[in-house]
Formats: sequence, structure tokens, C-alpha cells
Amino acid sequence: MLLEMRDIRKSFSGVQVLRGVDFSLKPGEIHALVGHNGAGKSTLMKTLGGNFADYEGDIRLAGESVRLATPRDALEKGVAIIYQDFSLVPELTVADNIALGREPRGGLPGTIAHKKMRERSQQEADKLGISLPMNIPVRRLGVGAQQLTEIVRACSQDVRILVMDEPTARLAPAERELLFATMRRMAEERQVGIVYISHFLEEVCRLSDRITIMRDGLVVETGPGSDYTVEKLANLLVGHDLPAQIVPPSAPHTAPVTDVDVLSADNLVVNGRPPANLAIRKGEIVGLAGLVGSGRTRLARALIGDVRSTGTISIGGRRMGRLTPERATRAGLALVPEDRKVSGLALGASVEANVVVSALGKLLSVAGIIKPGSRPKLADEMIKRFVIRPPDRKKIVGNLSGGNAQKVLLGRAVGSKPVAMILDQPTAGVDIGAKAELHNQIRLAASHGAGILVISDDLDELIDLSDRIVVMNAGALTGNYPKSELTRASLLAEMSRSTKGN
Repeated sequence: MLLEMRDIRKSFSGVQVLRGVDFSLKPGEIHALVGHNGAGKSTLMKTLGGNFADYEGDIRLAGESVRLATPRDALEKGVAIIYQDFSLVPELTVADNIALGREPRGGLPGTIAHKKMRERSQQEADKLGISLPMNIPVRRLGVGAQQLTEIVRACSQDVRILVMDEPTARLAPAERELLFATMRRMAEERQVGIVYISHFLEEVCRLSDRITIMRDGLVVETGPGSDYTVEKLANLLVGHDLPAQIVPPSAPHTAPVTDVDVLSADNLVVNGRPPANLAIRKGEIVGLAGLVGSGRTRLARALIGDVRSTGTISIGGRRMGRLTPERATRAGLALVPEDRKVSGLALGASVEANVVVSALGKLLSVAGIIKPGSRPKLADEMIKRFVIRPPDRKKIVGNLSGGNAQKVLLGRAVGSKPVAMILDQPTAGVDIGAKAELHNQIRLAASHGAGILVISDDLDELIDLSDRIVVMNAGALTGNYPKSELTRASLLAEMSRSTKGN
């Protein structure tokens, strides 16, 4: 056995998160680890990665008992982890990040052979069939390209065990297929053991040699991947039969879509790309589909005033002049960004502080004075509405699971009572139950009159949520379809067809 973890226990502030977990991994095996947000999956793998020196239990690598007290300990033993929240250095280039900690020495003491480093990083990416701009700082990349950079960096090291925590949450279909082929090749040809954490149960059933299900800090069961279906896994995750609205996907919302445009862009030009024309009506949910790098997120940032553009943007029927994020927010446009860690949440602040920040000027103040009790009231309302766990408005957001942190972010947007919302990857990295809850809240917001633009790499999500779907490629909107005309396959075909035409 390549890895054996026995009776692993870990507590935070007296709360036991891992309650005696056993987990194993064979050479050349893809072993999926699944469970709701907060089940203990990431904590277990962070323990393996040397992040918690105070864990209890025994870890054995190839039969040898080891103590992994630091990430360096783990890496020296051949354990590499790709975390859900990126660990890249934003100001360094892609090549720098891939080689970080393993830079080739230059001719003089204390220098780096930069040309050699770029060439080596390029070779590592080429081995995986991944195309990345080596000389560009990663802060200028989209989230999908940053994820691919993390993958190349991890795979470029001499690893025996590779842990992937939600690696496909921000990847488009083509990038996902590339990743799956890479994983299988590493397992079969190099006998690397891969631990695969994912909320995409269809992928789990398709890829995994074995599957372990966790719930509430314990292992529910482990078995061959061929023994499980999506429905069986979903039932095991929640501990009972799932409501009909979760599996299969819930029914379309019944929002009162009107002819009133609450968000529109006319001849909007971003970075010299073709002019874009887009209108979202009151109560309408519009999906925005496109491959990674198609320009979806840049369009969203232009609509909120975060990047420069030319053309006309109207919010709530009001034509905006010089647009800034502050003016857009005041006009009633809310953005849920794709990267909750960097640009979405104040991780060191409380749930209450994060939830109310967008609503302070618009809803909570009279003559510049905050209404007594209005902050905790709104926070408690959003905690209850979005089922945020634990239900504690003073809880620090950085200590929440990924799914609960995402609920805080969406709760902040909804709590400001916007006329329109832009949701960029609103359910990336959340479990099936939290995803259904978020979908229902998105539908509810639309039924209350908000116009909503949803950007997602999950094509099933777009088709399930949207009234219509627009397709984007190379910065241009290339298609506009009622969702009744699309299937997952036809939508993917439209996205691919638009690529060939630009």
C-alpha cells in the first residue's frame, strides 16, 4: 500500500473535525474522496500535506510510519497537493510559479538562470499538453489558467502521491478532459497515487478506481468506483434520500420576466474586442457560456466598471456615465466574482461584516447613520436564508468551508436588494446540496425581480438555471439561444463552433 492513514483525528478550538478517519491509497490508483462542504475532506488532506503538526493518528508511506509536521516534510516524502484555493504568487510569472522553490542556479552565486527556468517550465507544461503563457504574471490570468498553472507546478515535482482538491471547479469542458487524460497517464505510466476531491459526482464515478465517502468527520464507506452511481453517492453524502429538486436538477424558476431591461450594454468594447450588445430583463436569468479565455469575466468586470470600456451601459434603466464599481453598486448592480478568496470576501472579517458591506449605504443608513440593530438583523436574515453553517454572524469567514463561504458571498449580493446581479462561477467548489440551495436562491432572487447574468463552466448548471443562454468567444457574443433549444451536447458544439469561426 502506498499510503495508509489510520485513526486520524484533528480538532480546531475544541471542535473535532476529524473523528478517527482511516484512508488508504495504492500505487497507480485514482481514489476519490467525496463529502459535503465541512465533512473533513480537505482537513484530512491538509493533514497529509503537513499543514497540521498537532494531528493524532498514524500515517504510513510505503509501509514506513512518518510524522508530517510541515509541508516541506510532505513534499520531501513525495506528497504534492493542489489546493482548492490557489497558492500562486500573483506578481511572479507562470514560469516562476511552476519552478518556485526549485529555481536553477545562475552563473553567479545567488542568481537564477531565468532562461533555463522558462525553458524547463515550458517543457513541464508541454509534457502535460497544457498551453500557458510563461512570461505573463499569473495575476493577469483568468482563474482557469491559474488552475492549470497549479496543476503543472504540482505535476512537475517528483511526486508519489498527488492530491487534487476540486481541480475542475473552474475549468471549461476541454480543460477538464485534458486534466482527466493527464491524471490517468500519471497513474498508469508513473504509478502515481492520486487522491481526487470533487463535488462533480458524474466525474467521480467516471474516473475513480475507489471512492471514499465522508460525513461529519467520519468515513461512511469505501468501495470500488464501479459500485457507485451519482444517485447512490448523493444519498450517501446527505445520509438520506435526496429531495427531488436536487437529483435530478430542479425545475426552472417561474420568475415574472418582463420587457424592462435592468442591465444592458450597447456597443460595449473591451480591450479592443468586437462590440458587445447585451440586455437582461427584469426577472430573467441569462447564462453566459464560453471556453476559458473567451472574455466572459472581462465582460463582467466591464459591466461593473472594474475595467475600462467604451460604449453605453445602463443599470436599472439609468444610463451610466463614467462607471466605477462604487457607482454600479449604488445603481443596483451586484457582482459575485469568480475568485472568492482574492476579490470576493474579507477572509479575516466576520460573516456579519461581509454580508452587510454592500447594503450599508443603500439600506441601512439614515442621514449617514447606521440604524441600530440593522447590521445583525440583515446578517441573521441571510444566515437563515442561505443556511450558512455554523449559524454564527461573528464567525470569521476564513474559517468557513468553501461552500459556506460561497453562501456568504451570494448572501451579500442578495442582501443589497439589487436590480441586477452578475454571478461568476456561483457554485464552483460547492457540494451537491449547497449547489441546489444556491440555485434555489438564485431563482428566488429572479422571482423577486432581479435580472441575473450567470457565468459558469458547468454547462448543466447553465441549462438548468437560465431562461436563455448567450455564447461568447474571443471577446465577442456569437450566439443567443432560448434554453429550450439547447442540450449539453449542442451547447458545447456551439461553443466549439464559435471558436473555429474567430
